[in-house]
Amino acid sequence: MILITLFLQIVLVSGKSIFYKSHQRENHEKNLKFMVEEMVKEISNQSSCIVFVSDSVYRNLVDVKNIENFSNTSKYEIALRDNEQFLRPRRRIQRILTEGKAVDCRAYVILIANGYLTAEFLQYTERERLINTRGLFLLIYDSRLFQPYLHYLWNRIINVVFIRQYNEYKHRSGGKVSKEKINLDTIYFPSHRRKSIATKCIDTWYKGKWRYGTNHFTEKITNLQKKHLQIAVFEHIPAVTEKSRIYYNKQPDDKIEGLGIEFELIQIISKAMNFKPKYYMPDNITSEKWGIEEDNQTHVGLVSEAIQGKAAFYLGDLYYTLHHLNYFDLTIPYNTECLTFLTPESLTENSWKLLILPFKLYTWIALVLTLILGSAIFYFLSLSYKRHISFYKNQMHFQNISMKNELKGLYLFTEIGNSILYTYSMLFQVSLPSLPSPWAVRVLIGWWWIYSILVTVAYRASMTATLANPVARVTIDTLEQLAKSSIGVGGWNKESKNFFSMSSDLSSQKIGNKFQLIEQEDEAIEKVANGSFGYYENSYLLRHARVKRQILEKEKKENKTTEDISSKHNLHIMQECVINMPIALGLEKNSPLKPKVDTLIRRIIEIGLVEKWLSDVMEWSKIMEIRQEAESEKALVNLHKLQGAFIAIIVGYLLAFMILIAEILHWKHIVLKDPKFDKYHLDIFYNSTNNSKI
Repeated sequence: MILITLFLQIVLVSGKSIFYKSHQRENHEKNLKFMVEEMVKEISNQSSCIVFVSDSVYRNLVDVKNIENFSNTSKYEIALRDNEQFLRPRRRIQRILTEGKAVDCRAYVILIANGYLTAEFLQYTERERLINTRGLFLLIYDSRLFQPYLHYLWNRIINVVFIRQYNEYKHRSGGKVSKEKINLDTIYFPSHRRKSIATKCIDTWYKGKWRYGTNHFTEKITNLQKKHLQIAVFEHIPAVTEKSRIYYNKQPDDKIEGLGIEFELIQIISKAMNFKPKYYMPDNITSEKWGIEEDNQTHVGLVSEAIQGKAAFYLGDLYYTLHHLNYFDLTIPYNTECLTFLTPESLTENSWKLLILPFKLYTWIALVLTLILGSAIFYFLSLSYKRHISFYKNQMHFQNISMKNELKGLYLFTEIGNSILYTYSMLFQVSLPSLPSPWAVRVLIGWWWIYSILVTVAYRASMTATLANPVARVTIDTLEQLAKSSIGVGGWNKESKNFFSMSSDLSSQKIGNKFQLIEQEDEAIEKVANGSFGYYENSYLLRHARVKRQILEKEKKENKTTEDISSKHNLHIMQECVINMPIALGLEKNSPLKPKVDTLIRRIIEIGLVEKWLSDVMEWSKIMEIRQEAESEKALVNLHKLQGAFIAIIVGYLLAFMILIAEILHWKHIVLKDPKFDKYHLDIFYNSTNNSKI
């Protein structure tokens, strides 16, 4: 009987214990259910769409029918398997997430008991950008979510609340106490790299109500409370200049001009958001620049820094392209830059054409035709006067004296050779030996003199201007000219080569076929100065590089270095823009700072600060260009410019000697061999020759 009684007591006690545990479990689940529904209600007041993600443990935890005003909220539900794999995720999961993002779902309730499964789901969706990382997130707390390799997630998903449940613990008397308290934790932003990520409690659910009852999704980026943010810097004009380096370690007392547009932007953004920028230049950034993909499919430069998530901001004149959007979050464009080529200038050595330079081709054609026509008119007018008018007067029995007076000076134009000679001499303002007596010829000579004065004055003035002006330069100003030229082209960016190669424009395709990749900027500028290369960059940087090159050449001339700089070409910036490229500030991928930074940049642009900073950056280049123009030699006539005059006299000498040789040959081989030739009676010989011709 004693044993039976003892057995019954044990069974009764164990039954009570099992019933108590079951009852406590039900109460705990009920308590969790009420708390989650309260959080969903709070989320639905801030977002019109919620995506629910749950596993088999929490699948039926939330009953949206019990939530007030939830009928106006859209709901998407994803049921994950306990062994879900995200290397090859199910299409249904992708479709739901894509549809949710398309309708701007900004809230995610993720109730998964397994922390590893939660981490894999977040990594996959964040990597593929299937979720809005700037939305509201409600998750089950699990210490496995805060491993170091997941650190980057909590710098991108910051509007997150973790449901942290507490298990029962033993009392000193040995009994177990079930604690109904459930905490809501969140993360610090920015989260610094540590072995484990710290969280902080924001509220407690105890006995069916909140302890504080405030908004649990507070804004974290409005005031960063003077926390340090890493800023990766690549010095590239006009984004960042070398003068900004003094800011890397400490802020100087005096204002330094021309720091760069993006550097000035960060200065204002840091003050508005109350954080301290910590600038640094990545290793080998001067040669690696934005970043190139190496043979082993690894990246270097700013792209490498972004992939590793080392900084919050990336300064470096980033182009707003799809390539950069794969690695950065880009703000709204704050400026557009003209991407073009730096090309060599070629001097037009045409001083030898000095005699024909004053007039254009069609002017010379009109002038020659006028000379031919003028000499012909003088000839026919004089010949007609001699044959008709003088013959008529002779018939009227005029005296011979009056006849001679009428024919005085007319012989100048009655022969075609003399007519051409004297007509052209008047063009050079040479006076006639005698003025013809006939008034018709005199009037024509008067108007011809007026024409000659106008032509000669214009010719002299144009020649003076040709001698005074600098030598004209042959430049490349269009893509078509660049494609036809024999010089090579290139830049350091592989994406630029692909841009030209994939273009539908034939000239761009030709440029893409001969586009070379060159890493060192100084080497590229040197090749341009040698006249064999065209360098592709933004116009501001090219302008700065051109001025630096001019100063370097001037110093070499002053120092009289042995290097031959006479063969160097002047640098010219092509006038046609290949493309007007939008420029943006770089942020970490899926950065929560982007909306606030976009707002600040938009305000900065509206008040004109970007234009002011751009003017500050380019001020030095403008001043140096003005000085170079002031120091350049103008209106200086030297022997080089006068080589046309020497060519003219040399041509005259050659023609004279050629004619002299021709006359000597004519005398020896034709005149001396004539049977009628008699050196003692030359007058009889020439009279007979002229009569035979007549």
